[in-house]
Amino acid sequence: MIEPNYVIAAIWGVTLVAAAVSDMRSFRISNIFPAILILLFITAYGLSGFSSALWQNLLHFLLALGVGMGLFGRGWIGGGDAKLYAAVALWFGWTGAVTLIFLTGLAGAVLAIAFVAARMLGLRKNVPKEDRRIPYGVAIAAGAILSAAWAGWNAVFPPFSL
Repeated sequence: MIEPNYVIAAIWGVTLVAAAVSDMRSFRISNIFPAILILLFITAYGLSGFSSALWQNLLHFLLALGVGMGLFGRGWIGGGDAKLYAAVALWFGWTGAVTLIFLTGLAGAVLAIAFVAARMLGLRKNVPKEDRRIPYGVAIAAGAILSAAWAGWNAVFPPFSL
């Protein structure tokens, strides 16, 4: 029998990859992806029994959403990026927040360098040179998956039994 927390982790990973692919193809992240991650979080932690430590996850989510919306308001990131990162942040309490921010930022830097290099080398065909968009959802997905692996899957996905 497949462990339910493995199913939750698989859906989480597939949702992140789908959001990254969507962002890479169209520079859009549908609201369905953050919604799935939030509903999955509620399901996972509901099945495992909500702990008193979840306030850290909720605070991380609210701070990430607030900062993300501020960055969106300034035009620095897209609204989908802000919502996706906040939904991912919900899965990481304070102990995982620094790792998530660092690895997402590192993935974002690598992605930005790759996009700038591709522009300079003319590798992005049919894209105007002044198009400076970067699909940051790719970096968010990579940072989340790397952070979960770094922290240990059990630190992110609670064990439970049905």
